[in-house]
Amino acid sequence: MADSARAGFSGKWDVRTGSPRKLWRALHDFLDDNGFLHEYQELRLVDSPIEGTATFSDRLVGRKEHRRPASFWFLRVMVGTLLCLTVLLIPLGLPLIRSRTKTVRTWARLAVEGEVYRTRGADMGSTRASEVLDVVADARITLDIIAGEPSEESDYEIDRPAEDRRDITAARRQFEELEYRIDGLLPAQTLPSTELREV
Repeated sequence: MADSARAGFSGKWDVRTGSPRKLWRALHDFLDDNGFLHEYQELRLVDSPIEGTATFSDRLVGRKEHRRPASFWFLRVMVGTLLCLTVLLIPLGLPLIRSRTKTVRTWARLAVEGEVYRTRGADMGSTRASEVLDVVADARITLDIIAGEPSEESDYEIDRPAEDRRDITAARRQFEELEYRIDGLLPAQTLPSTELREV
């Protein structure tokens, strides 16, 4: 996790799953359920030079925005109103009045990378033991949260990280909440710890 003087926070999880695409869809739903707007694309598996394995690496980027009173908002309104009373200074007064609130964007990135391979195990459910092949993926999930001033060029970028203590505290709370929820989500998407041999 980043230090408290910055508006960015990060966490990592290493997991083993039977279906990386199912894990990817769960992370997509996770962003939806937590109010982050984002675009979805399918996770792509790429053949690896090692036979019987494939790799994957992709990310989902989401955003959430809220408006809050700007610093010294009351002073901005008072000065803006006084400037508007002088008809010639209306072009200066109106922008000052409008600046009484500001938009804060929280940017979330969920990145997944890993490797898929075949495994060999024993099926003890039948009357005689038999060998079965299955697919397993080892993956690293990374969550990054940044709060700051929205970019005018992109819906998903931040021009400047937040410097206001209130915005940094809100970003930290958002990160801690998402971290807790991912800790609850992952057990349903991962395989139990067992000894598996690669084929």
